[in-house]
Amino acid sequence: MKIGDRIRQIRTARKMTLQQLADTIDSDVGNLSRLERGKQGFSETMLQKVADALSIPVSELFSDEDEDDTVHKYSVNSLANSRRDNVYRVDVLGVSASAGAGSSSGDVVEVIRSIEYVPEYAKSIFGNRPQGSVMLINVRGDSMTGTLEPGDLIFVDTEVTFFDGDGIYVFNFNGDTFVKRLQKVKFELKVISDNKTYETWALTQEEMNMLHVQGKVLVSQSQQIRKHG
Repeated sequence: MKIGDRIRQIRTARKMTLQQLADTIDSDVGNLSRLERGKQGFSETMLQKVADALSIPVSELFSDEDEDDTVHKYSVNSLANSRRDNVYRVDVLGVSASAGAGSSSGDVVEVIRSIEYVPEYAKSIFGNRPQGSVMLINVRGDSMTGTLEPGDLIFVDTEVTFFDGDGIYVFNFNGDTFVKRLQKVKFELKVISDNKTYETWALTQEEMNMLHVQGKVLVSQSQQIRKHG
């Protein structure tokens, strides 16, 4: 479910009009209308104001559950749950990842902290990668829209710590952390946003020592599983 649809769902359940929500967060009703219809992006500040006005945590805006349900019904286990045998556990990658402009302070919504799979099912998704090598991030930002939507979970092969062919990577450059598509073109490494409203930029050979790959994106999960590597 898109964030705008989720906001509308919760707002309707609270019997709150769009104008009332706009007045509560001191925003223009037109901006909120475009946000709900997916015609306008959103900032961390805006999301926090909306969540506060609806009396919910920000993470609930990224949930696909009914308004009275919680994100923990999404087959997710928090770190507080005891570890169980015979499971394939995927924990959060300890980086701040952005699919927007990048931020050293972090641009990631911690909706979940871990997921546990039946080993056979995990193998069908992640292949023979050992437990602990695959980690997850809940990404925020719209620069990869069309491939990675805001709120999607991305599963990262952390054993890939270098450019290993064209694909989507989590990487740090000059102190900022990004989720972008990397493509080698002659002597440059192109940094590509799948949302074409964002410009492609490039790393020269001289700048490559400033690139630190955290991992390569294998799979994203939203309403469905989409493999990327």
